[in-house]
Amino acid sequence: MGATKFILGMRDRYFNELYKIFERDPQAIFITADNGAPTLDQFARDFPDRFINVGIAEQQLIGMACGMAFEGKKVYVYAIAPFVSLRCYEQVKLDVCAMNLPIVLIGVGAGYAYDIMGPSHHTVEDISIMRALPNLKVYSMADGSSAAELAQVVHQDSSPQYIRFDRAGIPEVYASRPIAIADGLTQLRQGKDVCIVATGVMVHTALAAADILRQTSNLNVGVIDAFRIKPMNAELLKQYLHNVDRLVTLEEHLLAGGLGSAIAELLIDHDLRIPTMRIGQNDRFVFEYGGRNAIWEKYGLDVGAVTSRIMKWVRGESATVQVEAPQPEPHSARY
Repeated sequence: MGATKFILGMRDRYFNELYKIFERDPQAIFITADNGAPTLDQFARDFPDRFINVGIAEQQLIGMACGMAFEGKKVYVYAIAPFVSLRCYEQVKLDVCAMNLPIVLIGVGAGYAYDIMGPSHHTVEDISIMRALPNLKVYSMADGSSAAELAQVVHQDSSPQYIRFDRAGIPEVYASRPIAIADGLTQLRQGKDVCIVATGVMVHTALAAADILRQTSNLNVGVIDAFRIKPMNAELLKQYLHNVDRLVTLEEHLLAGGLGSAIAELLIDHDLRIPTMRIGQNDRFVFEYGGRNAIWEKYGLDVGAVTSRIMKWVRGESATVQVEAPQPEPHSARY
């Protein structure tokens, strides 16, 4: 049996490119909330006066970043995704976004990447709340190559930005394919019968489902990677959806306010009338153990379930996932 191929994660591919930027730009500052990474060690070693660890103090992280940004610095802050979005949301809203400061919020562990850690580490509502903040751009990357390409674009942009990265190394989508980060989305495959718009790790699920649907049902299925969720490139998306019969949105995120909601808003605002189905997580917390794949299988987010739901929907059958998910006992029931 051969050894599993090591894949450098998107976070580390991004940090390697960011290191080159730090070599050229003395105004660049990096602040972490006690989160490390193999590629961050070189920042601490080579830029000791521009690498700061505030400890587990995310609100302090944002406050310090804002002060430095007011003094003309380009500031990068880094933490696990729910901690750099939800935990310090008021500071991000008022100090970063209302002041429109050049601060980049980097969150690692999108979706259920921290699978066994439970709701405290799951990040399935960050798109909803972060895209609601004026001035803030929101990125959700699908692989290491696109993450590396993103670094220079983000550094040249003076607006507030939030980047959600997956935790582990995942296979490449763009290894032999150019990507125009400024476009905000890429059409990976053309298809007239169904177009799947996905983001993050779910881009890989969409590509696999498209293959199966083409082979088993002779459906011509397109796939679009929406890596910049806000602002969405409406004109380019409209071009890609021209003459598409059906649209599916796919995300490892709550349906409320996520990618599917953003696409639905765009369709309404531009009077685009395409039958649309959203696939994502329903209104629930996830407490189950067993790993990320087990979560996907249980809640209809794995390749097989996504393929089946799309096939049923095209046939006019019910594509709803029925899940009996156990919930924690109410507090009063335990005592």
